[in-house]
Amino acid sequence: MNVTSFGDMAQYLFLRNRSVDLTKQLDTLTQEMSTGIASDLPTKLGGDLGFVADLERSISKLDSYQVAAQESALFASTAQGYMERINNNALDLGSDILALTSTANATTAEELAQQSVSFLKETINNLNGQLSGRSLFAGTDTSTVPLESADTMMAALVTEVGTLTDVDDIAQAVQDWFDDPSGFDAIMYNGSTNSMSSVRIGASEEVNFSLRADDEAFKQAMKSFALGGLASGDYLSHLSTVEAADLVARAGEELMTTQSELTDIQSNIGFIEARIEETQTRNSAALTSLGTTLNDLILADPAETASRIEEVQFQLEALYTVTVRSSQLNLLNYM
Repeated sequence: MNVTSFGDMAQYLFLRNRSVDLTKQLDTLTQEMSTGIASDLPTKLGGDLGFVADLERSISKLDSYQVAAQESALFASTAQGYMERINNNALDLGSDILALTSTANATTAEELAQQSVSFLKETINNLNGQLSGRSLFAGTDTSTVPLESADTMMAALVTEVGTLTDVDDIAQAVQDWFDDPSGFDAIMYNGSTNSMSSVRIGASEEVNFSLRADDEAFKQAMKSFALGGLASGDYLSHLSTVEAADLVARAGEELMTTQSELTDIQSNIGFIEARIEETQTRNSAALTSLGTTLNDLILADPAETASRIEEVQFQLEALYTVTVRSSQLNLLNYM
């Protein structure tokens, strides 16, 4: 019978290497238990990590779409709020003017004219609205406040119509100033003439916020308010009571047209908001599905990992016991 023996140093090295190996296994399994991710993915997936990489890229892309969708939703809701205030002012003032025109007197005409100026200022403030430091209605130049003040507009219009008394002539001169590139565009508008680019919020979904403060619907709103404001004695003091009342009445008619156009813009923004919400729902569902698939591939089985930890711990404890007993062996104890 052959007997194979090991020297003390060989035995020491064997026990030491075995201890290091078991300790590493325990550390790996402990990390696997704490993170939930399999420690040896290549082995778990048969050496093919391509599918996992594709899933991770898809999840990352969907995450970026969700961020863009959230920002777009906030942009749309903020713009909708500004539009609502402008539209409500146009509707309220237009309705008041049409209701009071038949009984208008000098006091009524002046009050409506002053209200027109006040709403013009509010309209310009709304069109100068910002979100997170970016102008919403300045086109691509989001760092610029798109419109000059209402006082600047009214001063320019007084220069154009200062000697006129006929309502048709005043209304036409105001229209010409808004249409003339050297009028409104040069004096009032500071933003870019390029609208913001579309924003991708899904694999096949984009939204486009092309609203600018120099859009025709907004110019129509400002023109209507300004036309009513010119009836005030602060601007065209030479107008008679009848002429001032007629000018306010013309502004009221235009405001009702303006209100209809603003409602169309609000409807378009509402449609964009609905698309964003639908896309967010689809993105969220896709993220959940992809996340579940990825987890099935890379997550470790907690029960199996716990069982392996117990097994390694048992082996490690047994090794420590053997090591201690081996260290106590000597010739004196044997004798």
